[in-house]
Amino acid sequence: MNNVVIYTRVSTDEQAKNGYSLSHQKFVLTKYCEHHKLKILKHYEEDYSAKNFDRPAFRELKHYCKINKKNIDALLFTNWDRFSRNIEESYRVLRLFRDNFGISINAIQQPLDLLQPDSKMMLAIYLSASEIENDKNSIRTKEGLRKAMRLGYWVGHPPRGYNRLHTIEGKPTLQKNKDAIIIKDIF
Repeated sequence: MNNVVIYTRVSTDEQAKNGYSLSHQKFVLTKYCEHHKLKILKHYEEDYSAKNFDRPAFRELKHYCKINKKNIDALLFTNWDRFSRNIEESYRVLRLFRDNFGISINAIQQPLDLLQPDSKMMLAIYLSASEIENDKNSIRTKEGLRKAMRLGYWVGHPPRGYNRLHTIEGKPTLQKNKDAIIIKDIF
């Protein structure tokens, strides 16, 4: 029986609290392992962006794998975008697990035989597609914030002396609070 570590991830606290993705990912991974007679040694779960690998649960996972590398055959997750959305960092981590730990890494819904040269092309597509999607989301978010600011809406954290308020249309703005008088007196 092969021993595996499974990893589930979403990007935000909101997704973790109100979504079903984490539980669904774990369910799919567990069923996959049962079907393939794989023993799950440990499950790591987190709600953190995949822009880099400086994620709390992933750091713990890496430490666990380093210490227990002789007993672990693979690290599994559902899709490559659950692993990372940064192609350069992904290759570095893949090499670390393969060369230093002797642990293979794979996505069960996008499986690749990374010992086969042709799989390198598919891996590059999966990893770059996730990074490109992240980049596009970032651009759209910045454009949306700029548009809102041009229209006079407050999009940042309210300064001291103000509270965030939404207009009747649901647009963010500011309203003075009790601290505003104190701050005015200070200046």
